[in-house]
Amino acid sequence: MTQLAGRLSDLAGSGQMITFEAVGLPETVVHGEVEEVASGPYAPLLAEAITHAFDHDDRVWDQAAAQFSTGFAKQLSVLHLTSALETLLGSTNTAKALAKPLNGALLTGLFEAVQPVPLLAAARLEGAVRLAVSKMVSPIKVWGTLEELDSHSPEDFLERLPRILGLALDCWSRDEQVITKTLRALLTQLAADEASDVDAFVELGCDHLRSALSAQSLDKVSEHITTARQWFNAAEAAEEARHDAQAYAAVCDAVLAFTAGNATALAAAAARLEAALQHRAAGHWGMHQPVWLQPQLAAEVAWGRLVLRLHRAAELLQDDVWMEPWTALDDVLNAYSAARTVRPLGSRDGTGLALLVEPAVEDSFLRRQALLAALRRAASAPEQHPGTGFDHPTAAALVANIDRRIASTPAQAGREAHTPTGDGADESGPSENDVERAYRFAPTTVKKLGIGFISAIARNISDEGLAKIDGLTHTEGLARLRHSDPVVVPLLNRFLTQLSAFPDFIGETRRTFSFLVEQTLLFLKAAADLDTATAFGEGRFDTNNKKVRIRDYRRRFDKADGDAVPVENDLQHHFFQWLLSGQLGSLAQVEPINQALGRADVLVSFGPLRYLTEIKKNPTSSERDYLEGKYLAQAAEYSNTNVPFGQLLVLDLTEKTKDGSLRVDELAWVTSHRPPGATVDRAVVAGIVTGNRFTPSDFS
Repeated sequence: MTQLAGRLSDLAGSGQMITFEAVGLPETVVHGEVEEVASGPYAPLLAEAITHAFDHDDRVWDQAAAQFSTGFAKQLSVLHLTSALETLLGSTNTAKALAKPLNGALLTGLFEAVQPVPLLAAARLEGAVRLAVSKMVSPIKVWGTLEELDSHSPEDFLERLPRILGLALDCWSRDEQVITKTLRALLTQLAADEASDVDAFVELGCDHLRSALSAQSLDKVSEHITTARQWFNAAEAAEEARHDAQAYAAVCDAVLAFTAGNATALAAAAARLEAALQHRAAGHWGMHQPVWLQPQLAAEVAWGRLVLRLHRAAELLQDDVWMEPWTALDDVLNAYSAARTVRPLGSRDGTGLALLVEPAVEDSFLRRQALLAALRRAASAPEQHPGTGFDHPTAAALVANIDRRIASTPAQAGREAHTPTGDGADESGPSENDVERAYRFAPTTVKKLGIGFISAIARNISDEGLAKIDGLTHTEGLARLRHSDPVVVPLLNRFLTQLSAFPDFIGETRRTFSFLVEQTLLFLKAAADLDTATAFGEGRFDTNNKKVRIRDYRRRFDKADGDAVPVENDLQHHFFQWLLSGQLGSLAQVEPINQALGRADVLVSFGPLRYLTEIKKNPTSSERDYLEGKYLAQAAEYSNTNVPFGQLLVLDLTEKTKDGSLRVDELAWVTSHRPPGATVDRAVVAGIVTGNRFTPSDFS
């Protein structure tokens, strides 16, 4: 042990403040030993001495502090590294002075540390990101590191990654920096990995919630808050659910319930939020909370306060008369203005949320003339308020907005709700008001079926009817999420998110292709799971001809026996029979002709919409890039005369080892192909069926 380490240990053991003066060693000794101590177990104690020196402007020890970073780059303990970083970054003066050398120490050799010491690498990356988002250093080096991250890293590294990326998005998504796209893409990849999926779900939900808060159009805020709710619901339904995911899911439900004027649903969401926050507080009781995560807790409190305001306002807006009008109006105005003043999760403002909340409040006044009269009186005579805190500017703005709506649509002032247009209605199509109502009252259904379809429905039903349709859509989604397969459902959710990036994935196309993809994923799981008898019928013989043995194309085969080698038709027949036995049985065909000048393998038709699945076998390689290079163009070619969506299934006949097989969610993905000169991407859902397999008993 060095002299410096011994003195630091003595000071800590006696409970004394750790400073260089208290260490009592000559400067030359300290300078000569700082680097070694910084790389060992006494680095956190040395960090305390350095912090004290900078906080008290003791420049005598600047050289010692400068040498600290050199040794810190060699620190091999996660505990010592994180503890020292907490101390150093907890002091603004120290962080500013050491930011650049610390940043270099944390990033140098980081990728070399990922495989042997993944937890240490994650801690170093977290420290570097914290320095960058606090603007202590230029983010360029950190961005470069984030660009090179690999989602196939060890589990211990991946487990820490989503929260680090969430911290980065908190800062850099505000201005849509170049790195933002990379962070979102990496989080989407992590959402498909068992080690990091739940945390990635939450961070993706938070990202969409931030986007909803800063969106400038109703369609965008509606889309983002609905997508955020889907991610939070996925995290909430996971086996290791996070309480903050439950809280944020309740927040999304509360906002959408308030928008739809559903006081009952809002009350239920508020109760769920309160319970989730209580559970979270109990779970964190007495536990150390890192400084960089504390703003997230503050954000949850801000959201909770907003939901309570919306809850109270919703109750009041259901009444036809206010017995205490000034108090009631205060509560309503608080909710109205809170949509613009709440700024959790790193958002710049709440303008996006206001696009949902404000019209809901205005609608309530429009439908209740007595309440509108009370509002007008309060806005024109604020001096009559018995207290001193009446928010006159908000009241005046609310009246102005209502008057503007009355002037633009006079018939709206006295209506109880939107009514059917009748036989004499204008046949020109949905109005701008119908589109707005669709986004406000049925955002989940719009996301699933498209704005054109839902706005057309909105012409002929009330706001309450739209809200009921949306409730059914959301309930159906939750039922599928919570009661379906734990592997297929998260995978399907990821695929739907990726497919949503394609402009044509809307309306009936979204509904029908989603159905086919779900059935295909269930098939891939069944093909990886079921034994021969279950997969192909009774016993091991053809049910129609007991003398014909069923050939299980998935099992090991003798390459020398040509008749034993599986062919594409084996997989094609199995997939087709799978579709026939399910809900798509009447819609599936095998090898139909006149498809792209040829014959397709398996075709599923939903009226005019049709989707073709190309079937291949490959004994050479099962790598995604290889398979896409060999078969993707052909699979995409069949969609040239219909919607640009199709599927590719490949029977993997490569030689296997007894090291184990890939999971189903590692054998399916979404990709795309665009021929030279084309302007439309052809989306293809690809999957691999593993053949030539060992059975589990072969591994022992």
